[in-house]
Amino acid sequence: MPKFDEPESIGNEVASPAGGGPVHPRAEMVVVLAQQGMGRNEISRRTGIPAVSVSRIAKANGLTFDPAQTEVALRARIAQLKQAQAGIALGLHEDIAVARMLLRTARTHRDYAFASKAIGDLTQAAQRMTPEVSEQESIEEAKDFLMGLRDTMGAIRNNFEAEHGVPFDSPEAREILNKMRNQEDEQNES
Repeated sequence: MPKFDEPESIGNEVASPAGGGPVHPRAEMVVVLAQQGMGRNEISRRTGIPAVSVSRIAKANGLTFDPAQTEVALRARIAQLKQAQAGIALGLHEDIAVARMLLRTARTHRDYAFASKAIGDLTQAAQRMTPEVSEQESIEEAKDFLMGLRDTMGAIRNNFEAEHGVPFDSPEAREILNKMRNQEDEQNES
């Protein structure tokens, strides 16, 4: 069987001489996917471009593969897949309801047997497709949420202190916040 090599332009002509971006459409796909936070191996798998060429294209376009960014993208992808899996499981539960209706309305032994078999098969499929959430995943999600909340609250505090020039936990800050609340209440009443 003949081996198909990638075109030379993908590995070598990855960026235009003026630095205007990739010149090859597949190289452009690599750049777009890398900018979305996708990892080198995932880009290689999706595009069919060897991982070495993916790295070369990214490097020529000033992109690097940050492991932390790749991990975030991976977690988001896993969450999307779990959501899709849950959607399939939900659809299977709806199919089970239809099969139960067919079972109740079966007029022959053959129809009854087919409906019973369908219910059994659909139930097994639904059980396999229902995503399991481990306790560790729940803990990690809670930690991530709390860390994000902490960072957001810290940013709000820093912005307040920078804008008003007083510590957030000072009596002056409380006065400012009370004035802001009163103004919001007056605007809402109008």
